[in-house]
Amino acid sequence: MSLFRLSLLLGCLLLAASLHGAETMEYEGGRYHLYRVDKADWPRLQLAWLGDNGRPLLDFNGLSRQLAAHGQRIVFATNAGIYQHGPEPCGLTICAGKELVPLNLGAGEGNFFLKPNGVFYLDDKTGPGVMEAAEYSRSGLKPRLATQSGPLLLRQGVMHPAFRENSPNKRLRNAVGVRKKDGQILFVMSDRDDRVKGRVTFHQLSRFFLHLGCEDALYLDGDISTLLVDPKPGAQFISNTFAGMFFVAEPK
Repeated sequence: MSLFRLSLLLGCLLLAASLHGAETMEYEGGRYHLYRVDKADWPRLQLAWLGDNGRPLLDFNGLSRQLAAHGQRIVFATNAGIYQHGPEPCGLTICAGKELVPLNLGAGEGNFFLKPNGVFYLDDKTGPGVMEAAEYSRSGLKPRLATQSGPLLLRQGVMHPAFRENSPNKRLRNAVGVRKKDGQILFVMSDRDDRVKGRVTFHQLSRFFLHLGCEDALYLDGDISTLLVDPKPGAQFISNTFAGMFFVAEPK
């Protein structure tokens, strides 16, 4: 293949990735996949946990079947916050303006309860945000969608006090942040296949969001995390267990 044809092909591939809001970046030893949701696309971002039958969708296969029943397909999807038996989200879950699980301000073990934890929310008029869970409880907000998880990576540019630069705890992780200058929503997941660069600390992940221009960001989940962009028609996905799932869909 000539250099011209190779350059043209790479340019087309990069354009396709840009059109779907997806890209891959490396920063300070970590390798990440990103999906960006601009202001114009806020109304397209959805959060789902239960299907039309009132039962958990469970994974991307369930989500895909649900969307297909309505003549739609997945453009983007990723798992939302940490869940418990059910699977049921551990904390606040609002889908299509309906609160399905209330805010959880209790104490407990694990990442969800590593205080301060937080809430990511989106209102199509006032925009997206991330705030500490107790702060959210006092806010009076009534967003279209919201998920609670923990720990809170960043709040107003300040990193969670428990994070350490030299932490040995490197894992697969995904998170969501809001870019300060324009409200762009950024979904980030470390690279599943890269066993070195794809395993990052909370400190690394928080630093990456700061690099992206986010002052507020929320950890979503760890080893089960998956970020899916523009799957082929009829694709079957590895069975998994999620509770809430963020997604963008389009007509088939």
